[in-house]
Amino acid sequence: MKRALLALLCPLMLSACSAELAVDTPPQEVTIPVTSVARAIHVEVAVDMPEETQNLDVAVKEISADLTVINPSRTFTLTSTARLSLTGTATPDEPKFYSDSNLPAYYHTAEVLLPQMDFAPGSSTPVHADSPTLRNAIGKARIWVIVSNTVTDAGLGNPLELPLELQLKDIVLHATVSKPFEGLEGMLGPSGL
Repeated sequence: MKRALLALLCPLMLSACSAELAVDTPPQEVTIPVTSVARAIHVEVAVDMPEETQNLDVAVKEISADLTVINPSRTFTLTSTARLSLTGTATPDEPKFYSDSNLPAYYHTAEVLLPQMDFAPGSSTPVHADSPTLRNAIGKARIWVIVSNTVTDAGLGNPLELPLELQLKDIVLHATVSKPFEGLEGMLGPSGL
């Protein structure tokens, strides 16, 4: 009877042999230049992932990102959308610019991270993003964000400010990860007890 009870308890004990941890990355920021009026231009920027997220031997259970999108212009409303890609050609020092006629092949497979939004002059907009692709970003050294942006409205009476840009500030990835403890199943298995 005792052996049968232990055999029933073993799977429960095995499932408890892992650690779960909530992790936040250090805040990062990226500046996206705006180079078009009335017609979207796509800017691919490279984001180097923090070392804390690379070469991990964990299972990612949940992941999301929080950031603040700032439009520092006092004159122009900027319309933007963003896609996340695990493939790209930009470097942190050299963004790549595309028009609709020369988009890279991976553009259409990049996941929409931020649906189209308008950012009013002088605005600071908090954004929360959940994305299955973010889960795959954990462990990578670099990811790419492709931002489509354009000027859609100009206020009157304010001076022209150049360069136009969107600032993505306080980008923080929130992840819940688990790490199984390998090798304990032998000790806890039916023959080990």
